[in-house]
Amino acid sequence: MILRPVLMPVPGGTARRSRGLQSARTQVRGSLAAQRRVARQALAECARRSGLPDLEWVKDADDVPTPCRGFHWSISHKPLWAAAVIADQPVGIDLERIAPRNPHLFKGLADDEEWARLGDRSWEAFFRLWTAKEATLKANGVGIGGLSKCRLVEIADATHMTMCYKDHNCPIEHYRHQDHLAAITVSGEGVVWSVVPSVPGA
Repeated sequence: MILRPVLMPVPGGTARRSRGLQSARTQVRGSLAAQRRVARQALAECARRSGLPDLEWVKDADDVPTPCRGFHWSISHKPLWAAAVIADQPVGIDLERIAPRNPHLFKGLADDEEWARLGDRSWEAFFRLWTAKEATLKANGVGIGGLSKCRLVEIADATHMTMCYKDHNCPIEHYRHQDHLAAITVSGEGVVWSVVPSVPGA
């Protein structure tokens, strides 16, 4: 199956910060709701581009996506963009905005051997590794608690690497759009990335 991941912008993602605490909380809730809604729209568009019928995409009690008629799915969302992918085997996708964070995060993400494979400790490298590990964990149905068991084992080129989770190798493909970086676990016949401005009628 050709993977057809979709990236879609979140309307109003650049909304101004609110001054009041209660208003700020309301804004955060509204922002998350918008992100989740767009992630679902991206998932529907991904299904359409994959030639799939209308399916019910639900999560289990642990908030893990459950397969539907043999198809697996994964979504990711941030304030400005959301992403989704569907595959005929377990799959994971992650999306992050590349921007400086707390430098202490470098140590918690990977060991010296992994950083040596990447070649540097820039924020670009950090988010390349972070999204790859997140996508791998999602494909294996586990959360961030499994981070220490997920390791970088090989870098093929600027957009492909291989992660390993519990002795199982997982190929990764990256896609850069503006200042965001997406990663998916790769399987099947190839990958066709799409950036979709919006879904008509959504």
